[in-house]
Amino acid sequence: MSHDLLRGYAAASFEAAEDAGRLAAARHDLETFIAALTSSEPLRRVLTDPMISPVARRGVAADLLEGRTAPEVAAMLDFSLRVVRPGELAVALADLDAFAQELLAGIPETPTTGRAAVRARVRGYAERVLEELSELSEVDEVEDELFRFARVVESNPPLRQLLANPSSPIEGRRRVLADLLSAKVRPATMRLVSYVVTAGVVRDVVGIYDWLVELAAEERGRRVAQVRAAVELTDAERADLTTRLSGLVHRNVEVRVVEDPSVIAGVLVSVGDLLIDGTVRLRFERLRDAIAQWA
Repeated sequence: MSHDLLRGYAAASFEAAEDAGRLAAARHDLETFIAALTSSEPLRRVLTDPMISPVARRGVAADLLEGRTAPEVAAMLDFSLRVVRPGELAVALADLDAFAQELLAGIPETPTTGRAAVRARVRGYAERVLEELSELSEVDEVEDELFRFARVVESNPPLRQLLANPSSPIEGRRRVLADLLSAKVRPATMRLVSYVVTAGVVRDVVGIYDWLVELAAEERGRRVAQVRAAVELTDAERADLTTRLSGLVHRNVEVRVVEDPSVIAGVLVSVGDLLIDGTVRLRFERLRDAIAQWA
């Protein structure tokens, strides 16, 4: 399932690169990174070691790639390190390279089968499309447009049947969606609605569009960083933390600080499902546990 998740994310990333006129350059950057991973034992050891935390491995890759690769490739590699098992990284990246080669040759994406696989692709695609939005207000607008479109499909049986019909050509269904929604919704909404029919066979189209609404709501959570600290952060500390967290999660984040004396020192940060514990309390607890083992 993780490979379908990555495939969906890559589909949105390559799509953005193609729109920007740099798909070939993105594929070259991806090939260059794969070659580096193959030829450098230290790099391969760090990025494929399951004992090293995903955050640390992502940090190594981010430092290596900063300013040297297309933004879509940097995002795909970061996502790969987050969702793919370390031992499967090389295979996953080779699949991405083959996917890019197919797109450059004009070969459309092959739909997947099975409810779980389709949902994984749609989730990966949605994550990339939503993280490309610069402001939280844009996410809110996309969420609202998706909800309203789901209600349109729900109330229109012929449209619902057409979108769920696997024998109907994908491009034909995408054209129907474009005719219905072009100039009426944001580009991100249009991309998400269209990819549903590209990803694979979706019988419950209303259900998956409602699920996309939920994914947009999850995205809002990924843009708010709750920071627990013993004392209020200075403006400079807050600005530095905002910059670092935005780079880590590939989104503009809003930092909200909560004063918590139990932290003692350092900060405890949560952004969506990412938790970073840089507190003295954590070190004290580890020391306490170590002492208890020897008591």
